[in-house]
Amino acid sequence: MDLPIYEHLWAVNAGFAQIHHALADLAERPGFERGEMARFREMAEEAKTATCSYLASVIEIAETEDAGRLSKRRRARERQEEGV
Repeated sequence: MDLPIYEHLWAVNAGFAQIHHALADLAERPGFERGEMARFREMAEEAKTATCSYLASVIEIAETEDAGRLSKRRRARERQEEGV
């Protein structure tokens, strides 16, 4: 996987952290019900967990396939070198 994929994963995670902190700060201000803000933080945490889990699973599949491809290439090169 290329670096931008990991940067996007990091950005998604950072975005959810911003949401969590913003909702916590709003809960301390008049007019915002703490219970509602806590509920929204929980919902955001659930969304973050599901999103990051999905993204990580897609990355894992791609990285595993890439590792397999590179391993086959290395073994073929080693066999070729042994035959020389």
